[in-house]
Amino acid sequence: MSVSTPIHDFLKSYSLEGAVRCHMPGQKSELFDITEIDGADSLYEAEGIIGESERNAAALFGAGKTVYSCGGSTLAIQAMLAAAKAADPRKTRVAASRWCHRSLISACALLGLEVDWILPSSFLSCDVTPRQAAAKITDRTLCLFVQSIDYYGGECDIKPLTELCRERNIPLLVDNAHGAYHVFTGRHPIKLGADMTADSAHKTLPCLTGGAYLHVSENAASAYAERAKEFTALFGSSSPSYLVLDSLDLCNRHIDEQKQRFEQVTSQIKRLKNSLLTAGYCLRKSDLMRVTIDAAQYGYSGFELSRQLREREVCAELSDGRYVVLLFSTGQNLADFQRILSAALSIPKRDPIAVAEPKFTVPTAVLSPRDALLSPTEEVSIIAAEGLICGGITCPCPPCVPIVMPGELFTAQGVRLLARYGVEKVRAVVNR
Repeated sequence: MSVSTPIHDFLKSYSLEGAVRCHMPGQKSELFDITEIDGADSLYEAEGIIGESERNAAALFGAGKTVYSCGGSTLAIQAMLAAAKAADPRKTRVAASRWCHRSLISACALLGLEVDWILPSSFLSCDVTPRQAAAKITDRTLCLFVQSIDYYGGECDIKPLTELCRERNIPLLVDNAHGAYHVFTGRHPIKLGADMTADSAHKTLPCLTGGAYLHVSENAASAYAERAKEFTALFGSSSPSYLVLDSLDLCNRHIDEQKQRFEQVTSQIKRLKNSLLTAGYCLRKSDLMRVTIDAAQYGYSGFELSRQLREREVCAELSDGRYVVLLFSTGQNLADFQRILSAALSIPKRDPIAVAEPKFTVPTAVLSPRDALLSPTEEVSIIAAEGLICGGITCPCPPCVPIVMPGELFTAQGVRLLARYGVEKVRAVVNR
């Protein structure tokens, strides 16, 4: 039997009633957007159709509890960190992979947490080893926080990190924003032993922007599940979009019914990678849902190659000085892959460009993230920032990863990297 879609069914039924809509939202079109009217349930209580839909999602992912987010993985990350802190309020530090999404540092600032950074071996990588993580875990560590997949498509080995966290008696929290599709592979972080994960359904599954899942494992449900829902209400909008909830509801059905579609898409991605390699392109190793082209080896900067593709009606997810990232979804039109290949083959190969791997050392922190973000600041030119204290969260998006964190000193190295990503102005703390 197909998984039920209680939210979608209610919205469709209500839309067909033809009732006079004396309620929000202000638009009165045939779109299935409503507010918490009778029968529609409420996201932050979720005792009716939304609760039923969340239980469907939990069953599909193998979670003890799943909570919907209309604020993307950002809201899910805020809520799961808050749930962890509420369970052990004496601990105030997070051991975290350095190249995390900006939502981690903003959540830590809001919650008064400080971060002990784990620096992977390569720039923007999410690859954290148990040995690296263990070196940052102390008796003050609240949790270990890692990404499952980075923007280039590199993957973190989650299983040994779960074992480390069991040994140290702390929860493992995973930013799985790019890995919701692992519900099809059996390698979802919840299945591998993570305690809580934030999954952006809208990145690799057919869901509207902002649709995300917060999963709590069965083992951790008693400690975190109840508060996880509560904290989504603390940080999230009191007016969640029913269009996003509808798309999450329908996404459950897609997961239940479209394993074959997932296999078709990933087969096409694999074929595209092989064809590009045969044509002389160099690819960086990446996960199942993306193609990461080393444009420099083909004779272009990533920005240049992305423009060439755009002129041929192929829009990349990310480009930088070296790489172009093509990101796909289980809802991808299969005809797209031939168009991408044709576009790529029409771009002439040039002599390779030498691009050095960025070198990075974690800057000295002189303020906590919270104190820095709540201090008086001023906007300064990036060329004048060296030696000042970072007072904001400045990062190009994508990949939306801060290079210098709030409270850290701008170093010459940090300034060069920010300038490399096109950052011209930053916020610096004043009167310190």
